[in-house]
Amino acid sequence: MEKVFLTFVLILLSSTVLAERFSDTIHSFSEGKKGQEHLLFLNSGRVIFVEPTFTAEEFPSGDVVEIEVNGKNRLEAISSLPDQSLPLYQDPFEELGIQEDATVLTSYAQADSIFRGMNRSYKSNTECTDRAHVWTYEEWKKHGLISRKVFMFFTNTYIRRYNYHWWFHVSPYTFVGSTEYILDRRYTSGPRLRKTWSDIFIRSKKSCPVKTYAHYRRNKNGPEHCFHVKSSMYNRLPYHVRMQEDYGRVQTRFNTSEVNFSYRAFTRRGSN
Repeated sequence: MEKVFLTFVLILLSSTVLAERFSDTIHSFSEGKKGQEHLLFLNSGRVIFVEPTFTAEEFPSGDVVEIEVNGKNRLEAISSLPDQSLPLYQDPFEELGIQEDATVLTSYAQADSIFRGMNRSYKSNTECTDRAHVWTYEEWKKHGLISRKVFMFFTNTYIRRYNYHWWFHVSPYTFVGSTEYILDRRYTSGPRLRKTWSDIFIRSKKSCPVKTYAHYRRNKNGPEHCFHVKSSMYNRLPYHVRMQEDYGRVQTRFNTSEVNFSYRAFTRRGSN
């Protein structure tokens, strides 16, 4: 009897450890085919699998929610929270604004030196959007580096096939001559070519075509596993990329409130 009870306790503890509860904002909801699980997309980049009995009307875009998932990343519970997120509609959008040319470095060693000096004081639970924003801002402040960002969007096809838990990732990149090098201080040990970088996340090792965000949205249920979308260093979220592509609303400088928001998420020390 004691052995049975101990086994039950271990199973209970195991399921408790695997369960996760967190707050986030709903980005969108992608319905599955008949009998197929739905996909709930969150602003952080997280994807949650949802039972087919739910409907899109139960997950309004923009809602701030507390979510509980089980160890298999399936939705267990969801409840609404007061909206304390950073407002998205704000300066510095400029209609058809002009962006500076990206800095072109003279050698890989120069790119590597910048990479080695990038801030590593981030908390373990930071999001890629905040890490990338702090890194681009700090390297601009320290070295005058005008970098770029590349958003990697994982298609629904890839997410379902590999039970993947994210729908996008973003990192800064820079140029050495005409060659692009990704500066992802968390997931690589040095500047990396785009394909080398994306292979870290794409288990199939399929290449990610360089397309627009609109193209990804139209083709996320197609045969590709991922798409790369190049963007300016000022665009923190996919939302900003969409505003630029669809409405010509271009960010031409860092927004103080967004930088501070990313710093608060990045490190307990806040901005400098």
